[in-house]
Amino acid sequence: MQNISITSFWNGLLRLPSDLRVIFDPKRIINEIVTLKPFSLILMTLMTITNIVVFIFARDFSWLGWIGLITTISTVVNLILVDQGRITNYFWGLISVTVWLIIAAENRLIGDIASQLFYWVMQFVGLSIWNREINQQNQNQELKANRMTPLQGLCWFIVCIISYLIVLHFSKSLNGTQIYLDAALLPLGIVGQILMTYGYSSQWVAWIVLNVISLIIWFNQFQALSPAATTMLALQIMKLINSIYGYYLWRHNE
Repeated sequence: MQNISITSFWNGLLRLPSDLRVIFDPKRIINEIVTLKPFSLILMTLMTITNIVVFIFARDFSWLGWIGLITTISTVVNLILVDQGRITNYFWGLISVTVWLIIAAENRLIGDIASQLFYWVMQFVGLSIWNREINQQNQNQELKANRMTPLQGLCWFIVCIISYLIVLHFSKSLNGTQIYLDAALLPLGIVGQILMTYGYSSQWVAWIVLNVISLIIWFNQFQALSPAATTMLALQIMKLINSIYGYYLWRHNE
């Protein structure tokens, strides 16, 4: 796996049009789901059914409630495909971050809005890099995980802290909701998404911490009867379970 660099970033953008055809290929989308490991397929099915049941019992059939359901389903499929290094995760990721952005805006979660905007851009960057790496590795269409050094881990930790302080400052200025928790989402998302883009298994440490914080945030929103909070809370539980599972898979694929 290549090192993180500005050059690889821009080269990835130049290849974007051809890379998009890969994830919008219906045959590949279906094939990468049906060929998942049995446990991954079972987990994805259970997570999807759980979120649908929660949606029905929540009785939030407003337009935002339906948006929440679309978010949860697309996110579940995206996460499971990431677990196994399947490139069509970016197809589902584009759907997920787009609709999630709408919900975050309705709940005035400034950090979450910034996070989803960042994720949206990174879908295209990650797509290009994954496509090239998978083709070079030539190993059954799955990305091979890369291990991070302690020094790299320390550097990204510092980046996370500095980013948190910056986002916290802006969240206070914009009168956001749950700012001390919400401000952690973007820094952790930046670190997790970049490490995911370049295939580092350490990404899952960032995702696990982020998912714990997200779970707390949406539990608070659920108690406040906020829009689409019920389905989003269920999604956070599923995401936390998946991040632990993803960490296990990627560490065994290094």
